[in-house]
Amino acid sequence: MAGALGCKRKSTESPTHNGCAKNPKKSQTKSIPRLKLTFRDLYGTISQQNLSELLLFASLGKTYSLKQPDWCRLRHQKNVCAVNVTVLEGLTQLHFYRYYLQFKKLRKLYNIRCSFISPAGNVLSEILSTELCNYKNTSSVLSISNSELEKTLESKGNEDLSWHPIIRKYGSETQGLTAYLLSPDEMSRMSFPQKDAPGCESFLCTQSDGHVTDGSPLFGLDCEMCVTVCGTELTRVSLVNSSGRCLLDELVKPENPILNYVTRYSGITKAMLKPVSTRLKDVQAKVIQALPHDAVLVGHSLENDLRALKLIHQHVIDTSVLYHREFGQRFRLKFLAEAVLNRRIQEEGRRGHHPTEDALTALDLAQHFIGVGPQKVAALDLDAEWKRRLPKKNPANGAKANKGVSSNSFGDALKAASLSAVHLGVAAGSGGLGVPAMWSRVQCNSDREVLSASRSETQGHFFSTVRFSSLAERARVDLQEKRLADHLHRMAEMCMIYAGPLPRDCTVQSVQRLFRRCGPVRSVTLREGLQSIHAVVEFEMLEGAYLAVKSLNGHELHGHPITVQRPVKESTLDLEVALGELEADALISNVLYVARVTEPLLCPTFSRFGQIEGVVLPGRSPLAKHRKDAFIKFESSEAVQAALSSGLRAKGREVMMCRALTPWHLPCWAGHVQQSSEHQSTIEGMSATSRGWNDPDQQADECEMKTLIKKLDRKVGKLFQALPDKTLSVLLLPGLRSTSADLPGLCLISIKSDSHL
Repeated sequence: MAGALGCKRKSTESPTHNGCAKNPKKSQTKSIPRLKLTFRDLYGTISQQNLSELLLFASLGKTYSLKQPDWCRLRHQKNVCAVNVTVLEGLTQLHFYRYYLQFKKLRKLYNIRCSFISPAGNVLSEILSTELCNYKNTSSVLSISNSELEKTLESKGNEDLSWHPIIRKYGSETQGLTAYLLSPDEMSRMSFPQKDAPGCESFLCTQSDGHVTDGSPLFGLDCEMCVTVCGTELTRVSLVNSSGRCLLDELVKPENPILNYVTRYSGITKAMLKPVSTRLKDVQAKVIQALPHDAVLVGHSLENDLRALKLIHQHVIDTSVLYHREFGQRFRLKFLAEAVLNRRIQEEGRRGHHPTEDALTALDLAQHFIGVGPQKVAALDLDAEWKRRLPKKNPANGAKANKGVSSNSFGDALKAASLSAVHLGVAAGSGGLGVPAMWSRVQCNSDREVLSASRSETQGHFFSTVRFSSLAERARVDLQEKRLADHLHRMAEMCMIYAGPLPRDCTVQSVQRLFRRCGPVRSVTLREGLQSIHAVVEFEMLEGAYLAVKSLNGHELHGHPITVQRPVKESTLDLEVALGELEADALISNVLYVARVTEPLLCPTFSRFGQIEGVVLPGRSPLAKHRKDAFIKFESSEAVQAALSSGLRAKGREVMMCRALTPWHLPCWAGHVQQSSEHQSTIEGMSATSRGWNDPDQQADECEMKTLIKKLDRKVGKLFQALPDKTLSVLLLPGLRSTSADLPGLCLISIKSDSHL
């Protein structure tokens, strides 16, 4: 994805509402909460922190002087009657568009749709454990208390420490560092890169030989990342030794175009990376050279750093696990630094984190734990300290003050603010979920029971979380290497066309010149038969293939008429239906795709058809360096139709354009997953026969998957209809972070109103 260019400042900020129908009664319309995103935000990616900001404001809002989220605006927050977060466990953005036809309810009920960067842990745990101090206004500090919470903390203080999660995990005796190494099972569950694991074929191994003792050296590691068209990539790495000396602190230029520098957290800016020539392979070599054979790496959520470095290391200590917490939640490094080491890091007002500081802090935390032992660390009662840290304030807007323990956990704050909350999910799938002890919990045996219980429970609570888990296990199987390749190939097929017969003197270059009229071409392959030559053309954008079939069928190439058509095979039987559904998607109904157009002429040329809200230029890939296509967003779909009917010409040739098919948040149609070059070659080299399209078992399995998706879609629809009116509903396909692939998630948002009935 490239930047969004607003033709007029006012129009660029024009909102997209939550889909509520216009009510003729103005007073009723004003009372309906409305969620607005700018043109740029709809095109972007939201993180768990962005989502937490919205949920926090929707729940506690102006009652506690909380500010609006930066990335969206919730109007009439005080009229929000309830908040619901539903998670479809095991599903990803790839699943949504692969089974687009089966997700009828989701597409109809939720028309705000953004890519979602899933956290390393459980997404609901991360949301509920959000620290409120991250979102407070500078003029006032949120302070919430609850007598029941206070009693719980006091009762724990009077007990011995055998209950403490650190003691339960490590015992009470002081031990050497080897006792705190992550086990292979723990590393697997936390998605650490491992040798011979799917997706780690291109990862490099350090020189670790497996001989680690209590006297082995510790090294602190921390990385900063940015978001590129291929996911998260490394931008800075720091390595410190056990004496605190910095061995490495280098900026790294990603291989792919950067979408978001994440400057707020990484501290990295465009200007910083502009002169940098260091690449990933360079810092990989330096890290490997710096680590001895018995090195133990230390970090905070270290799996993310090693995955960014594309390194495999056997022996690690992770301070987010070492300072073990209830419900599987993790303390933030900043809090641990202050509470344990009396050290302030990541200070307010400083742009981003400093990886050397964070690496040294994680190292010192590990050395402190090893030195004093689990008993003394448990005695700190960090959970209670974490809840006490936020100062008190006078309540705003007439709210009644409660005396007691202040809390800065989102989950605890809801309860303390007298907002009832409930969690519903399958019992077997709820392990490690950080639901506060005072919350209501409904544990079920199946998704059907979850739906049945949620219909009544969501009516009786302000905040509800629901987990559907039936596809979680199947999705993990579904994302094995071959299945992932199958899904990506089927998505890529939608961007392919066949053209022929071609004259014998036809070249790849001449085919490219012809089909580039419809949009950027990814590849052209000539296939010679007994009597003629045909071409397989793959476009960068789905719209390119659509325009080629529509406009170039029957066109003459070197004086010979050619037929242009889509692949006809079992895997593309529903292709035309899917394209029709995509074209009718309300999310992009007022968006026009234009091929072969010069950027400075976009607004002057197309503004005659209607008010333009903005223009998006698709991201450039190494295979398409000279992009001349664009998406134009109008205020109305009528303007799109006017442009299509205009017969607009440029340089004596009709301008190729069509209704947009690719949703805003996708950089390209098949760009759902970061792939290694070896993996991509494997996908491109697999023929339809080798993929097993004719395998009866695979066909039956695919039909079963579609049936399960349809059932899940209906459950979500029934749950949505059971929600109270004016409920903020968030639906998450959390994505997947594993050793085989990083698949982004999808966040769908809506506010229930009469228009959904």
